[in-house]
Amino acid sequence: MTASIEEIILQINSSDDFIHKAKLILHLRREKGLMVKEIAEKLAFKSAYICHILRLNKLPENIIDGYYSKTILISHLFILSRLKNLETIAQAYEEVLKNNLTAGQTEELVRELVYGVKNKGNYINKEKINKLTVEIVGDKKNVSIKVGQSRIKSKITIEIKGNLSQTSLTLNKILEKLKGW
Repeated sequence: MTASIEEIILQINSSDDFIHKAKLILHLRREKGLMVKEIAEKLAFKSAYICHILRLNKLPENIIDGYYSKTILISHLFILSRLKNLETIAQAYEEVLKNNLTAGQTEELVRELVYGVKNKGNYINKEKINKLTVEIVGDKKNVSIKVGQSRIKSKITIEIKGNLSQTSLTLNKILEKLKGW
């Protein structure tokens, strides 16, 4: 006799073993035909979290064994599961073991492997952004500049309010200032 959906949900909620949870969630998806959103609702989690757990199923057995033998932590598994192919996962796992990487260091390694970007440099502070904004657009009330920085990219959003003649004039002035850059 196969377990009901409710019984499997109970097993997931009562288990402390994320590998076991991942297998049970995969069973709900494949055998019971539940969508991730439905599983998330039944478990009272977000869909993204369920997907995060599901990714553990793609990890090779030797890495899972490393977790059970306490060579690496569950946080390492979650981070390594972000990688797309088994060869890269194995390469990263070897690096984690060889250099005894922490979860944070593993995160940096995976970021480097996925995006090809090393974690170096500093964020620009808000005061400097505000000063540069004033230098570029002055104290215009119809212009707002937002800067977003992450470890892999930065983004500048310039919003100019007004009709086309006003916004075109302001945009041209901003572009002229950036031209020499």
